[in-house]
Amino acid sequence: MKHYLKSMIGIAMFLGAILPASAQEISKKNWTLIHERTADWCPFCGSWGWDMKNQILTKFGTQNVIFMAVHHSGGLTNPTADTLSDNFGGIGQPLFFVDGVNINANSGNITTKLSETQLEVDFKNSVSVLAGVGVEAKLSETNKTLEANAKVEFLEGVEDGDYYLGLYMLEDVMNVQAGRTGLQLHKNVLRQSLLNSTFGKPLKKGAIAKGTKFEVAASIQNIQAKRKDTKVLAVLWNKTSAGKYIFFNAFMATPETPSSVESPSQDEAPELKVFQNENQNIVISLPLLQSGDSNVEVTLTDLSGKTVETKRFLVNDGQPLECTLSSPQTSGLFVVSVRTNNKMVSKKIYVVAGE
Repeated sequence: MKHYLKSMIGIAMFLGAILPASAQEISKKNWTLIHERTADWCPFCGSWGWDMKNQILTKFGTQNVIFMAVHHSGGLTNPTADTLSDNFGGIGQPLFFVDGVNINANSGNITTKLSETQLEVDFKNSVSVLAGVGVEAKLSETNKTLEANAKVEFLEGVEDGDYYLGLYMLEDVMNVQAGRTGLQLHKNVLRQSLLNSTFGKPLKKGAIAKGTKFEVAASIQNIQAKRKDTKVLAVLWNKTSAGKYIFFNAFMATPETPSSVESPSQDEAPELKVFQNENQNIVISLPLLQSGDSNVEVTLTDLSGKTVETKRFLVNDGQPLECTLSSPQTSGLFVVSVRTNNKMVSKKIYVVAGE
């Protein structure tokens, strides 16, 4: 870990972020970006890689850390993820990168690598911030438009560099994963760039004076993701003479509702209802299915992705779905997923275990 701490100091890989998610303000904190090179067909990504990802989300969930899943191939890949994977290199998967540096994690050293990453986070909390990033986003689920506005401010002068600002959409996705049974909740999956290129808009090449500010805006349409599952990540890159983009700064924000009042969109209705009844069973209700949604699969998983129970059955075309699952043996947060011929919806529920 010490060798890449020193290299990061040399290339000024200090991160800035924002306290309120606003393009008009930037923070004076250092953030760490952890990204995983992964694939949904990879069994190791579904075994020890899945375990390490969940430990990262748990251990660093309240710290200045951003996690991103980059699917370089498979069912969740896309051109943005593919290009970003090529930039950081590496062979195989899963690979875990801290601020763009492969930490060489494997099934036998997860605890050690998490401890080393904690030292990295603590170190960056103790040093000054060279640049800060602010970002705000809005997602209209009526006209399927995602808007983002970002601001960069250099808090200290820098002598040289070639700076770019990228804007990215991340999404929580229910999808299969080799090595695991049933649909899994994939957190913070890199889905696409909001700008025309993977590494975003060029800001300036050369020296930058203290207090210099840049602003970048982007808008994309035809967004099918739900607002609650979507995040916008802003990354400040420094391009080297060899053409590689070095991570410099980042911040992630959750999209807000546009100022105008929106009526529920047709594809969001009907709402999936999940609750625990007096007998401690889990009751699942989908008031009205679409035409053709006769084949139904209902799955209960824990947050690690382990399947607790699955039911498959047929319903009459266009009729309501009513289903009951048994209470799990332990209390905690679980995910209920309903998959039909046409769509898949999911909802979290806190369950009190039955006696």
